[in-house]
Amino acid sequence: MRRILYNLFLILLASPLAAFSLDDAEQSILKGKAAEVIPLLEGYSPKTETETLRRMWILGVAYNRSGKSHQAVAPLARLVILRPDDPTFRLELANALVKSDQIERARYHLELAKGAGLSPSVQAKVQAELDRLAKPKKWQGYFRFAIVPESNAARRTSAETVNLSGFVLRLDPNSRAQSATAFEIGTGVATVPRLTDALRARFALDLDARLFDGRAPDEVTLRTSASLLHFANEGRLVSAEIYGSQRWIDDAAYAHTYGLGLSYTRNLGTRARATAVLQRERITYDGSGVGVNRTAGAAQFAYAASSQLVFRVGLRAESRTSSYSPVAGHAAGVTIGGDYSFAGGLRVGLDLSFDRNEFDGVHPIFGVARVDKKLSVMLNLSNQNWSYKGFTQVLRLGFEEQRSTISINRFRNATASIGLTRSF
Repeated sequence: MRRILYNLFLILLASPLAAFSLDDAEQSILKGKAAEVIPLLEGYSPKTETETLRRMWILGVAYNRSGKSHQAVAPLARLVILRPDDPTFRLELANALVKSDQIERARYHLELAKGAGLSPSVQAKVQAELDRLAKPKKWQGYFRFAIVPESNAARRTSAETVNLSGFVLRLDPNSRAQSATAFEIGTGVATVPRLTDALRARFALDLDARLFDGRAPDEVTLRTSASLLHFANEGRLVSAEIYGSQRWIDDAAYAHTYGLGLSYTRNLGTRARATAVLQRERITYDGSGVGVNRTAGAAQFAYAASSQLVFRVGLRAESRTSSYSPVAGHAAGVTIGGDYSFAGGLRVGLDLSFDRNEFDGVHPIFGVARVDKKLSVMLNLSNQNWSYKGFTQVLRLGFEEQRSTISINRFRNATASIGLTRSF
């Protein structure tokens, strides 16, 4: 038995893992053999804090150099948390994030690295990368689909009766709240030709569809747009857009829209970003011919508290005018939320929204002015390190409740969305 144990000990001493060192790993990466050392690095047990940090660094670089950038994010992000003052770690993490299409996180780390005392040549390369990321690709596209069960897909009242001037009417069961499951699909393509070094045009076509199982109306929206985009220093982007859309409900034309949009975005230091949007549009309801002129504005402020945590707040307001007063009115809303990216790739987003919508005039049937107040919460979960043939999974869980002075406009709805998305 002793002889057997002794032979096993000699075999272990002769194994690659026993002879493996972090110096060997670095040399292998320099020789273009990064993929070969990854299993050895994953099985390596550091003996000191310095070795722990060095192993994380070499493992992240090995993943990056072997085309596994999604897997490089976790060790490099952990390294940046432990040593936030070292720009080398941050720049390698930004490189992995760019390769794994996590552009916003990459931009954040590049901005922080700029203020870390880089040499002039490295500083110039970082700024050039930031400028490149700010400008879109010549062709863009996306495709997504999801299964979406909802407790009240058509946003209908759960009340069984309504009171009309003292007369109590019983609602048809098919016009009340009921659950339904949708198959959602969205796709779009855009071309972004270069006009000058700072100016781009953008022409886009988008299709969104929500197809239900017969217990709620199907919805399809087709949108086309043409834009001009102007890029400047400090992450500034000014855009002007003209657009048009057509919406169908259960295969019948429901409404068409055309309008103009203006937006302005800029960085506020290295951690914050602000966006302002203005819209003016004309909505025409195809069945009745009623038209609505809508003017809307929105502003959003986002702040990166760390490389993993982002807070945001948004405000919005709109005014509607129409010859048919029950659809005219004004609305305002606020959203507060944030995202947290865990070292392992899990990303969690939470948003809480409140909207108040007031309509002009008196409702022709219920005899009162309509005022809606809606509260909603949405939880988003995704894993930035998991993908299948370029598709990333997204899980959304949400709840919304609307109170209204009109009883049939009160509703509650819980929703879950399980889907895949891909950008190219």
